[in-house]
Amino acid sequence: MVKFLTDENIFPAIVNFLRQRGFDVADVREKGLSGADDDTVIAIARKEGRALVTFDRHFADILRYPPTKYYGILVIRIHPPLLTKILAAFEHFLQKFDLAKLKGALVILQESGFRVRRTP
Repeated sequence: MVKFLTDENIFPAIVNFLRQRGFDVADVREKGLSGADDDTVIAIARKEGRALVTFDRHFADILRYPPTKYYGILVIRIHPPLLTKILAAFEHFLQKFDLAKLKGALVILQESGFRVRRTP
């Protein structure tokens, strides 16, 4: 099963949403890593075999963070970031996407759906 690491900008309600669906979710704040730089956060996700969930758009930079090096990067791009819209988008994503294919993928989660990008 996929494991997630949620960045410090992810609402606790999203962490709970994922946990209620049976996912192993580690939260940066709960690990005492609030304020850690991005390279530290992504390194922890990789070391622990977790897909990163974040609002930070720069994690979508495939030159800096090539998806093939990670267990998945999920960037939320829903503005304004209303919790109801985010949870609905996550629900849709979890129903439609084969999570076995998350490793090595960059997923952009939008209100209208999601996009998946892989690097060669």
